[in-house]
Amino acid sequence: MKRLLMLVAAGLILGLTPGAFGQAVDPGVRVYTGDKLSLNVAGRGQMLGVYEYVPDPYRDHNRVYLFLKQARLGVKGRYEDVSFDTQFAFGGEDSNGSNTDLSLLDFVADVPIYALGKDTILKIGQFRVPYSREGLTDRGYMDFADRSVANLGSYQSRDYGLALMATQGVWTGTFGTFSSGGRDVPQRYIPERFGVPYMVARLGYNDGVDQDIYHVVQADLNLKRTTKAFMVNGIYMKDTLIGHSSTLQAKTIDKNLLIDSGFNPYINQGGPTAANPATQPLGTIAGSGTMQRGDMWFVGGDAVVRHPLGERKAVEAEAEGNWGGYQNRFGVIHVANARAQVDYRFSAFEVGLRYAELWMDKKSGFLSSSATGAAATAGAKVLQQIKNDLGIPVTELDPALTWHIKGHNLKVVADLPIYLNCPIWYDAMGNVTPLGSQPLGAYAFPDPTSTTQNSVLATPGGNNTKRQTVVEARLMFQFMF
Repeated sequence: MKRLLMLVAAGLILGLTPGAFGQAVDPGVRVYTGDKLSLNVAGRGQMLGVYEYVPDPYRDHNRVYLFLKQARLGVKGRYEDVSFDTQFAFGGEDSNGSNTDLSLLDFVADVPIYALGKDTILKIGQFRVPYSREGLTDRGYMDFADRSVANLGSYQSRDYGLALMATQGVWTGTFGTFSSGGRDVPQRYIPERFGVPYMVARLGYNDGVDQDIYHVVQADLNLKRTTKAFMVNGIYMKDTLIGHSSTLQAKTIDKNLLIDSGFNPYINQGGPTAANPATQPLGTIAGSGTMQRGDMWFVGGDAVVRHPLGERKAVEAEAEGNWGGYQNRFGVIHVANARAQVDYRFSAFEVGLRYAELWMDKKSGFLSSSATGAAATAGAKVLQQIKNDLGIPVTELDPALTWHIKGHNLKVVADLPIYLNCPIWYDAMGNVTPLGSQPLGAYAFPDPTSTTQNSVLATPGGNNTKRQTVVEARLMFQFMF
């Protein structure tokens, strides 16, 4: 009831009438139109080839990969005055998550609330959390092959919950509350100690850049006039304890660095166990005792401007910055990021350049939970002994070229991200052979690799890390319908 009252209050504050609409996300192919019901089917495929240079004393410096980056299918439509959007992910993009068997991305209904105004919308279901322009941007409409390294610090991805969205002329806003456990969470009825719900607000000015807050693109191929937008957004929650863990800890995919237990040394520390408090003291890393809940927050802002320069020519620019924090009884940690990019479009081509910075707290640490003996019982003290140097900013420079063969429906994107001061983890454990332990090689921080490799072991002779320059060359082919 409290959540519902908060949503209603937000709708009354924000205003009740529709505003300008910008570049829309492709609704797909119309398959049925009736008196009350209309249905569209949409799909997208992305093939991604990557060349990567990673300084590696154990394996090759030069690496080549080929992935089916996206294979998606969805249904969009409307029943009377209620619109709905469903999208599923196939292929390998969800392989590292343990709660993504359903491969469900979006399952949302937009219900008009006429009591609050003609076009005030209640979104209910699973959909994008309304935070950060880059995080909200649909990957099918990006000027680069992937999001920037800055996005790792504040990405919220999708969750399930409720949100109100309303617009008054060029001013627009949304307020929502979500589970905070991420998408596709199964039903589990376990003991809990309730905190403050995961609450998100985003509001600002939009004179035609975006279709709405939840549908964001990076390139408007039909730009006829100068458009601009700027938004501010924020998040707050006090974690809820569930069983031996918490809702933030239960999230297994699309974690940002602030709530990743590998980089946040405090989020998974717990209390002593009743059976043996001496060997499982307060603050034990990944202990079996109850986790200690904490407070999480993010604040940020972003802006975009697009200006036509003539027939099929335009220039576009975006910028954003975010700052977040987490604290519990064991400590406080922060993360910050910034991104700026420009893009020039001429005919069927776009040339872009992106600059991004990621600042992790100097207290950040990626310490494997496989530590044994004294290292395991030392708790937080071990984390301060490991020198990951993660407080040094990571910088990305990324030039890009896009060829719109048939708009966004058929295009090729090539970019060249260069990561300066990039953390690299050297896995020295490897496989046991007749010649002894064979090191596995190096893992680069920006790569979406299973994080069990990207760790510093507390045991002597374990993994170690250093800063290097990593260069990638990416070529992505996309088709949509």
